[in-house]
Amino acid sequence: CTMRRSILALVGGALVALLPSADAFLAPTPALRGARAPSGLRYAAPVTSHASVRAQRRAAQPLMAAAVSYKKPTIVDATDTATATVIWLHGLGDEGKEWNRLAEKTGVPWAKFVFPSAPMQECTISEMQTNAWYDIPGLSVQQLREDAAGIQQSCAYIHSLIADEIANGTPSERIVLGGFSQGGCIALAAALSCEHELGGVMALSTWFPRGIVDEPTPANAKMPVMLCHGEVDPIAKVEWSRKSFDYLSALGLPTQGNIYPGLGHEFAVMEVTDIREFIQKVVPPSFQVTVKKPLGAVMVEGDDGFVQIKDVKEGSNAQASGKMQSDDQIVRVNGKLVKTAGFDAVMAELVAAEGEVTLTLARPIPDRDIDFSTLSEAEQAARYSRTGVIKVCSDGPCTRQGAKNVIRWLKDLTPAEFSVSKCGCTGNCGNGPNVVVGGKGKEEKVLYGRNTVGIVVKMLREEYDIETDSKMVNSIMNPAKDASFGVRDELVRQGILASITVKGSFESNRF
Repeated sequence: CTMRRSILALVGGALVALLPSADAFLAPTPALRGARAPSGLRYAAPVTSHASVRAQRRAAQPLMAAAVSYKKPTIVDATDTATATVIWLHGLGDEGKEWNRLAEKTGVPWAKFVFPSAPMQECTISEMQTNAWYDIPGLSVQQLREDAAGIQQSCAYIHSLIADEIANGTPSERIVLGGFSQGGCIALAAALSCEHELGGVMALSTWFPRGIVDEPTPANAKMPVMLCHGEVDPIAKVEWSRKSFDYLSALGLPTQGNIYPGLGHEFAVMEVTDIREFIQKVVPPSFQVTVKKPLGAVMVEGDDGFVQIKDVKEGSNAQASGKMQSDDQIVRVNGKLVKTAGFDAVMAELVAAEGEVTLTLARPIPDRDIDFSTLSEAEQAARYSRTGVIKVCSDGPCTRQGAKNVIRWLKDLTPAEFSVSKCGCTGNCGNGPNVVVGGKGKEEKVLYGRNTVGIVVKMLREEYDIETDSKMVNSIMNPAKDASFGVRDELVRQGILASITVKGSFESNRF
């Protein structure tokens, strides 16, 4: 124990909080566990060996399936009218309530967040009872997904949460699953095996449930997937995520992958922005409108079977509705889901409707990583007429002086529908990134040297009357303070210990 405490002292107080001594993983301590569970309730005495626990679990599998119980999930309501739900799953040894700040950090006002907790049960690798979605006997990729019965049991529970959300009025296509580490594996398995069409799934620092769920149900054959992974993860190897990306893409699922340099088996602040953008993309703002026939709108089929409104004709019923505009996606027609059904299916429903039709529409968030010059004239004009437009110079000197940071700040600080994009050289690139502001009837102009968070906040207030969220500004300026998700995760602890290299002999290092 003396050597363990000394090793942890080398990597800072955060690790000491994770593992102050060997006894910290046997019972709650006043510093870390005391306020969360009474001693003896949360942790049991350690078992004698990994092999014995594995044998006991296999022998008692049917009994365990009947015996486990689930706490009531932690709910964080949407700050605006809720039109979507995100169900987020924690990792091994953690709890749902420990992740509830993720709802605030992502800042998607129309999304409700549900944070369930895994049941307390014996876990081989932890040598104790802990919150586990299923048993993990070791750290090989086979052992990380060995407990097929446990994975299927947790999937059934997540499916029940999905059914609850549908019963409460959230359409299935507006439900997104996500998870970290062990929770990410369950999120993938539950999403792929769900009989309801889902909005998407996010899987962070995890592994694919190969051999348990190998392909999606027909309802989710086009489900968007986001994989996020640390480049130097010592637990879930980044190569696994790359293979998962290739496999899911080959199945036809629209998959995106994000790899974070220098990141181990942990949650990083930069992932918050990627989570936010994924949620905004797959479950964008949604609304209903009832329109008389004929609509007077031009529609086209886009990628993955989505049908979008290309144009609204002057003087038409669609224009008279005051809501429909170009780029809106048709999700439901008179309550029937047609999100990815294609043009012919949408037209068939519209023709069958009598008198008037009720449409559920989704309004996609503008692509904030695109170069503005690559947009068509019609797309540029639409952005200028609908929202404010901010273009950040991303040529040579501006890129070297922080253009990427400025774009990220603007994504965090502006409303989701606001157009933020890159642009070419604006001249005089010497004092930091230049920013072009326009839209909303504003005459376009160049602002030079927007190179600090304070200057960007001041610009948004002066140019667009946007009062930025002080908590968001603080998190941008002090990102390290937000990197505390998953600190109770057993595999995060294992990853930290695996990353520590001790050089030299005991005599020369004197721990």
